Amino acid sequence: MVFTGNNYELLTTAMLECGSLVIPDMLLKFYTRLGLTELEMMVLIHLFHWRQVEQERFPTPEKLRQYMSLDEEEIKNLIASLIEKKLLAVEPYYNHVLGRWQNTFSFAPLWTKLTRIALGNYNPPTETQPDTGAMTIKQGELYRIFEKEFGRPLSPLESDQLREWCQNDHLSIELLQEALRRAVLRGALNFRYIDSILRDWLRHNIRNVSQATAYDEQKNKKKPRRAKPENPPTGRDKYRDLYRLNLEG
Repeated sequence: MVFTGNNYELLTTAMLECGSLVIPDMLLKFYTRLGLTELEMMVLIHLFHWRQVEQERFPTPEKLRQYMSLDEEEIKNLIASLIEKKLLAVEPYYNHVLGRWQNTFSFAPLWTKLTRIALGNYNPPTETQPDTGAMTIKQGELYRIFEKEFGRPLSPLESDQLREWCQNDHLSIELLQEALRRAVLRGALNFRYIDSILRDWLRHNIRNVSQATAYDEQKNKKKPRRAKPENPPTGRDKYRDLYRLNLEG
């Protein structure tokens, strides 16, 4: 194909209108000091592209693969590595357009460490950091579970309370799900009731669902037995089945 002057003008216009990508100069200068490999750096650049140009906050590995020579599994491993190095995080954010909470890749850890390098008071970690990526993703799922059971977006105060629970080292994600499940089953779906359950567990050093179940059994043994009704009801507890919490949704 022969390019004329008009062709070049049209091509230049099309390229400029496709948008541009902003990459901080400090990141290009200091990415090796952050402990980033070339492939990890390339994944970051593509994440910047999806955020800035495509307006996508949480692109899937399949979408990233469209413009990379890596397969999805390799991209997943590189993203996991960025999270392990605490240069990338997955956080929940409220999408006002869609009216619901969604996950987003957060670059805040990267900018924080990059700023420290520029100020000369940061040294890359020499030991492998614990994997916090899976936990962060679980927190995002927990937000969606709460919103599904409440049937609405959480208020700012409720979001702050949920974040505070997640940051408590003695409250696992599974315990928070269990407290929500009990609130649903008992028809007391509010944060005050859930908080009372969690406070009781903390007072009695409950750290997992198994301990919570054993604690309930112990309490039930101490309660005086009530006289059985003359005609006890038969059949399954329909209300328990009706309000059974689906944690996979």
